[in-house]
Amino acid sequence: MPRLATKFNISWLEKVDSDGVPVKRWLKQGAQLSSFICTLCKTGDLYCGNKGWQSIERHMDNKKHRDNLKLLKENTTFTIQTEVNHNPSKADSSSSNISKVTLASRTKKFSFSDQVTRAEALWAINASRHGYSYLSCNESGDLFKKMFPDSNIAQTFNMETKILSYVISHGLGPFFHRNLVEDIRQCERFVLCSDEQKNCQNNKQLDIIFKYWSVKNQRVVTRYYKSILLGHAPAHVIRDHIINSFRTDGIDIKRLLMIGRDNPNVNKTIEKLIDEEMKKVGGELLKLGSCHIHVVHNTFKSGTTTSHWYIEDFCIDVWSWFRHSLARKEDFIKISEELNETVEKNILYFVCTRWVLLGKVVNRILTQWEILNEYFLSYLSSHVSRTRLLFISYLCRVVFDKFLTLFQKTGSMIHALYEELSNLYRTVLLSFLTSEYIGNKQGNDLLLIDHKLSEKQMNDKQMEIGEETRKSLALLSKEEKETFFRDVRNIFQSIASYLKLNLPLNNLFLRDLKILGPSYRSDTQGIDTIIRIGRFIPGLLSSNEIDLLSDEWLMYSIETIDDSWIIKRKYNGLDGQEYIEHHEVDFYWNKVLSIVQINGYPKYPILSKLVKNILIISHGNADVERGFSANTNVLTKDRTLLSEKSINGLRAIYDGVEFLGAGSVHKVQVSTDMIRAVQKSAASYKEELLKMKALTASQQKESELLQPAELEKKKLIEEEQELMIKYKKLQSKHKTAELLIDEGNQRMENSLKNGDFTDIHAAYTLNKSGIEKMKAIDEEMTKIMDDVSAIQQKRAHAEREQSRKKRKLTVEPVLIQDENIYCD
Repeated sequence: MPRLATKFNISWLEKVDSDGVPVKRWLKQGAQLSSFICTLCKTGDLYCGNKGWQSIERHMDNKKHRDNLKLLKENTTFTIQTEVNHNPSKADSSSSNISKVTLASRTKKFSFSDQVTRAEALWAINASRHGYSYLSCNESGDLFKKMFPDSNIAQTFNMETKILSYVISHGLGPFFHRNLVEDIRQCERFVLCSDEQKNCQNNKQLDIIFKYWSVKNQRVVTRYYKSILLGHAPAHVIRDHIINSFRTDGIDIKRLLMIGRDNPNVNKTIEKLIDEEMKKVGGELLKLGSCHIHVVHNTFKSGTTTSHWYIEDFCIDVWSWFRHSLARKEDFIKISEELNETVEKNILYFVCTRWVLLGKVVNRILTQWEILNEYFLSYLSSHVSRTRLLFISYLCRVVFDKFLTLFQKTGSMIHALYEELSNLYRTVLLSFLTSEYIGNKQGNDLLLIDHKLSEKQMNDKQMEIGEETRKSLALLSKEEKETFFRDVRNIFQSIASYLKLNLPLNNLFLRDLKILGPSYRSDTQGIDTIIRIGRFIPGLLSSNEIDLLSDEWLMYSIETIDDSWIIKRKYNGLDGQEYIEHHEVDFYWNKVLSIVQINGYPKYPILSKLVKNILIISHGNADVERGFSANTNVLTKDRTLLSEKSINGLRAIYDGVEFLGAGSVHKVQVSTDMIRAVQKSAASYKEELLKMKALTASQQKESELLQPAELEKKKLIEEEQELMIKYKKLQSKHKTAELLIDEGNQRMENSLKNGDFTDIHAAYTLNKSGIEKMKAIDEEMTKIMDDVSAIQQKRAHAEREQSRKKRKLTVEPVLIQDENIYCD
């Protein structure tokens, strides 16, 4: 007969804990008969059916509970009123009356000095977040004194240029960086994304971000790690910077899951080099290719440039015409007023690296077409230009915008990538091929379609070009229509060819990841699919864990899922129809993976390990490129002399506000650790200056000490070079002497052979002269080589002496003390 679960006993409320505190101050019965709630820790229902009172004692031993209890004892304003609820059915309705904690009691009391530092920290964070120049904050303290004369904090506030600088670079920046490193150390795996751009300092700035499952936030987060300023940036230099940064911060490189990248060859090489480093320590990278958002942009470029319409040049020309002349802009506005039109927005600038954004530029031109037509008269009077622009607008809006809008946002989208890429390719094919030929093909089956077969293509009337474009055709001549449709067909074929070549529709791993979507929970192939996924991730799951994975997926497939885990809200749109907004997939999975068994242990430990490290996989490089906008905000034209440390500080603070304050400075919780970091920033700054000064002095002394030896080495090298030049000249003379001897011997041989002895004397003279010259040259060459040997010995002695002095400098470092090095 099964054992009955132990019910919550009201008499337990009369007990005290090990410190003598009555448990009724924080203990109450849960919604179920066999559960309890700790109002101190703000827990949900905790099960006590197996162990009874022992379950409560085990909770009392929890570190979080002990810390909260300590805070309760130390802070008299931290009061918790607990009422015994004898009716479990009313537990939820009375919960608001059971636990009352004031906001003031939730934060530790700060001293006056700490409150001033807190205000200064918030102002420094605000200046960093909004891109204020350091100089603009110079009189902020005086301003606050004037604005708040009754505030003692305002009267003490001090945040001048120099103070703001070191608070950012040596206080707040390192604090937020440590916050990230502490969070990253707790996760199982993480993804590194990087990209570079030229900043306002004319330096190449490499930004690195991490994407990982945050234990603190229980969701996928994307956070800024650091920036590196580079000159020449070959792959091995970037690799060394990344690996050295990991070592400095104590980040295990084996936990790096993958590198998100775009497609330049240098990034491919970086991925290869880091993978080689990981294999040395038993790790391995997951490789899924380059950024698919770039592929889509390049696809659009491939199609539009095939037509030779030069739409991009036209858009840039229109923008430039008005951008560089106020008089032209004024004339344009006058014409708009004459036509009773309103110029609501300026013409946009087309960025050639973001080709699909050409659609937004075209739309802005089309909304002002009548004004532009009147302004430019004959040039825009051609209806062909407007028809082309309408088609480009349709192509961007209907075919490409959905994918880019979906995958340029933050969060986890890897589970939807394969299906959306398949839909994109299918949409392109259905725009100019017959639906009978396409059928219901999806995914890699679409790659089998030959889109160049003329008999499978639609006729001109059937091709998808957009309703406005088709209306505009009525204004074209027959020849113009034929040319237009031929160009459109070439555009579609070029787009289809590029997608077919570059989309990863043959990647079965990406295809399998769709199983993580809530709608695929009951898929009949789910068990086989999740096992393939588990096997594919290098070194994540052991063989035993993969064996147990199928059972967990089976339990998950029949799990009771609350709709609120999937649906965020339902609302009525302007058209009166009902729309559904869904939660992010990591929110859904956090709810699923938080389910516990009756004994309190997680129900899906292996599935949790796998899913959390799948959802962090990069679906594109948009996250790191979004940081370029932050760079523009942080590295303004007023900040062209910032050091690398200051740049990292500003970006770390900017990211910290996003992560800890949801983008608002006033929502960032100023902790004691942050206050201490600000207070210690001056000392850290001074310490670094002392080290730099000491290093400079050490290098100067080393240079002075080693200079005589360097001069001697240089002199010996010059002497050696002069001797070797003489030696080479003597070698040339030696060859001349050899020729004289050879000529004398030849003449003597010919005289003896012919019996003519008249030339023997001349031959003898040549021979003798050559031998004498050769002997003299040999003696001189021997002397030179002896001198060279002596010089080399002197050089070796000088180098040994130099090395000895260097070792002495290393053992006895130079210490510099300068009281005027820093002034607060």
